[in-house]
Order: sequence, then C-alpha cells, then structure tokens
Amino acid sequence: QYILHLPNRYRIWWWDLLHSDPLHVCVETLLIVMCIALVVLQRRSDWRLSLERKKGAPNEEEVEELLREWKEEKRRPLAGDGKDGVIGGKKKRKGGNEVGGGMSGLVVEKIVGSRLYFESDSFRSYNNDNDNTSNNDKDSDKGNNHPTTTNSLSTTNSSTPNKIPPSALNFATHDYLSTTSSPTLRRVARTALHHYGCGSCGPRGFYGTIDAHLEIESAVSSFLHTEGAILYSDGASAATSTVAAFAKRGDLLIVDEGVSESLLVGVTLSRANVRYFRHNDVRDLRRVLEKVAAQDAALARKATDQRRFLVVEGLYRNWGTIAPLEEICKLKEEFCYRLILDDSHGIGTLGKYGRGSLEHAGLKPMVHAEIVTFSLENALGSVGGMTVGSEEVVDHQRLSGAGYCFSASAPPFLSKVCLASVRRLGGRMEEVVKYLEDGDGGDVGEDDDDDEESTRKDELSQQPSDDGDELSGPALLTKLHENISLLYTTLTNSSHPHALKLRNRLSITSHPLSPILYLRLADPEATGRTRAEQTSLLDRIAHRCLVKGGVAIVSTGGHVKKYLQSVPEPSLRLVAHANQTREEVEVLVEALGEGVESVLANNDGDAMD
Repeated sequence: QYILHLPNRYRIWWWDLLHSDPLHVCVETLLIVMCIALVVLQRRSDWRLSLERKKGAPNEEEVEELLREWKEEKRRPLAGDGKDGVIGGKKKRKGGNEVGGGMSGLVVEKIVGSRLYFESDSFRSYNNDNDNTSNNDKDSDKGNNHPTTTNSLSTTNSSTPNKIPPSALNFATHDYLSTTSSPTLRRVARTALHHYGCGSCGPRGFYGTIDAHLEIESAVSSFLHTEGAILYSDGASAATSTVAAFAKRGDLLIVDEGVSESLLVGVTLSRANVRYFRHNDVRDLRRVLEKVAAQDAALARKATDQRRFLVVEGLYRNWGTIAPLEEICKLKEEFCYRLILDDSHGIGTLGKYGRGSLEHAGLKPMVHAEIVTFSLENALGSVGGMTVGSEEVVDHQRLSGAGYCFSASAPPFLSKVCLASVRRLGGRMEEVVKYLEDGDGGDVGEDDDDDEESTRKDELSQQPSDDGDELSGPALLTKLHENISLLYTTLTNSSHPHALKLRNRLSITSHPLSPILYLRLADPEATGRTRAEQTSLLDRIAHRCLVKGGVAIVSTGGHVKKYLQSVPEPSLRLVAHANQTREEVEVLVEALGEGVESVLANNDGDAMD
C-alpha cells in the first residue's frame, strides 16, 4: 500500500513545495529538462554524423572507377605539374606546341663546385621520352601526305634528339656564396649530423631548443649589430610570421607591389588595412602616404592611433632590383611609420661585409629599419629564416610568431652549418677549423661499424686539408661582386661576338649590382606576342642552353603568379656565384647567344612563312 500511494504522496509534496519555494522547483525542473535534452541531442548528433559519413563515402561504382584509374594511369610524377618554372624547362601540349612550365622528372641530385648534377634516372627517363616523342613525330610525318603548316611556336626541327646532359654549369640556384659546394662547410654538416642527429623533434617553446639554435641567434645578432635575433625553421614562414605578428586588424600596411609571395601571405594573414605603391617608386609612395595623412586630418585621427608599417624587400627576388632605402627611410621618419624589411637576398650579397641592403645604403638595423627578416636558404646555404631587431621585437615573436610557436625547430646540424657560414662570411674561418679539429662531439660513436668509420675517414681525407685557402670575409664578397660585374658587362658588351646576338632581342631589367639578373624579351621581340608566346620562346631558349650549351638557367614565365600583387614579365633568370670563373661566364654567354639566335631567328622565319 505504501508503494501504491507513493505517487500521490510525491504529488502532494511537490505541490506544497511549489507554494512554499517556487524558485527551487523551477530551477530543479529546468535542470531535469536540460539533462534529458542533452542525452537526446547527443544521440541524435551521433546519428547525424554517421549519416553524413555515409553520404560522403564513395559508393561501390565510384570505388571501382578510382581503382581502375590508379591501375591504368599510376601515380603522376611530382615534378610534372607545369606550375613551377624549372631549369631549361618546357612542356608540350597535345597540339605539339610548347608552353612554359616544367621538365617532367628532371631532378638535381647534387651540386659540386659550379656544376649541377642531375639524377641519372631522371635525365635518362626524360631523354627516352624525348626519343619516343621524336620518333612518333617522324612516324606521323611519314603517314601524312599533305604538307603541314609550321606553327610559330613549334620546336625547331632537328635530326638529332635533344639529350639532357648529366651535368651543367650552375647559373640557376640562389647559392650566391657557393656555400653548398664548400668542402669545409660540408665537413661541418657531417660532424654536426653525427653529434646531433637529424631533427629536433619539437617546437622551440617546448623541448625543441638546442644549443645550436641559441648559438646561431647570438652569432647573427652580433654580425648584424642588433640586440637580438629569432630563428624560424622555414625561410618563407619567417617573413610570413613576422608580418602577421606585428600587424593586426585595424593596423595599416603600405606595401611595395613587387614583394614576393611570402611577404604577401603575411600581409593577408595580418588582416590589416593594406595599400600598395608602385614597385620602387618613391614618388608614388609619397602620394600614398600623403593621401593617408589627408584622411587623418579629415577624420581628426592621430597617426599614433594605429600601428603603421612600410613593407619592402631589400633586393627583390622576382625583379632583381634594389630598394631605394635612403628615400624610403626619410619618408618613414617624416610620416611616422615603422619599416619591415625582407632582406633574404641582400644578406650575404650586398654591402662591404655582406650585411645586406641596409649596409649597402649606409643605414643601420633598429635605427632605420625596426624589423629585418631574411631567409637562411640563399647565401648562407642552410634551412630556415631569422628576424633581427631590438629585444622587444624578438621577444614579442616568441609568443606571437606562428611559425616559431607551432612549427618544429630547425634541424640543429643545419643550424651549425649556418653558424659556420656566418663565421665564413665574417672572415672567422679559424673558428670553423677549430670546431672541426676539436670534433665538438662529432666523432662517430663506438657502436658504429668499422666500415662506416673507415669510409668516413676516407671521405675526410679526400677533402682539402688546408682550409685557410678557402675564401672568406671581404675577399669572398669581393669575388662575388667581381663575378656580378663580369657577368653584367659581358652580357652588355656590344663588341662581344656572342653578346652581340642578344642586342635588340633581350634586355636586362635588374640592377647592375644585383646577383640576380633578369633578361626579358626586348620591345621589338615582345611587341605583338602574348605572355604565353613570350614564355614559350624563353623556355625554348633556356632548354637549348641546357641541351646544346650545358648551362642551367631558369625561365620564369611559368612560375606561380596567383599570389603576386604585380606579376613581372616573362624572363630568363641568371644567378651569379662566388666560385664562377671567367671561362664559365664565356660559356654561358656563348650558349645564350646561340640559343637566342637559333630560337628567335627560326621563329621569325616561320612567322614570315
């Protein structure tokens, strides 16, 4: 009877409680309803998730179709997407015309001295494909009884197939100081690799900071005369993270429209207000700054109400031009802006001691440029990037730099290579030699095999024993500057028999002191041709230089242009290195002259026909 009367007693108790304490009853009822709702909704969400997964999954027919495509077409090669401009590259369309973009499967295996060595399987595969293509073309010509009309962009007919050589002179990479071919720095890399291993296994803020990282930060800060430096594990993310760390929503960025993709990505991620000025045009920069000042006056807004930055490169990668930093710094001071400078291609190439475009212009970091960022992957021959400046600039990025906080730190053995490269640039090779002599823990462990130990000793014995003969310091910079001048003057020498063939056909658009030389089609050749046609001609010239002249240069018309604010014209890119000789420059000019004459003369003749 007690159990039977329990619901009635509970109803009476609940009714009395409602009259005596209604708030308590409402809260308790609400909690019960919420618990029931959570249980029901959770089950329903799980059901919907499983349903969505079933909807997104392919059916049996789609699975069979995918498997059939994978079996028939197999995996496509990584280097054949046609988006990146490559060494001597060309790519065929179905119609037989060649367009810029890629040489499928051609891989650089190593760099020795001033030569690139291609992976044997890659250039053999390319040569075999070339043979098959030429044979198919011949067979199709035999079966065609009617004369064919030659397209103005078609390949020059040749009785011999175009064979890619196993090696070529290197005028393509950004290794300005020939760091990758330095025997001393290679020994440093080997020694450090035995000591540290390969990776760091963690971000800098957790357990990825190793003594090699702290040493390179201190060395670069001392070399550039700044209060501090911060090391990023990727060259592109250094510039991207630096811009996004300091500029936020509501701030203002005044950006040169010729900056590279990494800076533009940082500008986009910052979500700041952005205004562009024409590339290296100080007058247009003043116009933009004055327009902003006029808006400030109209809105009664102070210049200090928002953070404002000028964003430029010291030596522009895509143009080969040098920023007029003296005039830019004067405008910066006049209109109260800060300067973010990307000097990835200026460090190690410009200035008496290789301190970059600021030293070249007679300026100083922290004083004239508050934030300087650069990549370690060019003149210094390592991996990663750095940003230097005051202690506040560096410490701010240790918590706000996305590439620093969320990426694994740089491999410590490569940081040791960068440290040796900075000492080499500063003329302190005796410290590098001392590191090799002491070993610094770089000897192979006792657990290694005797064969590996003997092999390593044989490799080291084959390297030059006198490391003092290797150029370093101002002598290294002087050699690079001499090669830049030699390359520029030889290409523009009107009395040179091969440079004369370039006259009125190619024109140099880069700065005479830049190690990156860009040659575009001259106005008489470019007029009346689309960008695709110009790219095709330059690709054929670069390809002929590689095949006939044994010289590796880059045609840039097929480079990714999607993320650039201002797209440069299709060009041939030549890069000067410190270890190039006069004879090698002569080989380059001869190959370039012959290639230009062959491609453009035949193209003009076909067009006339």
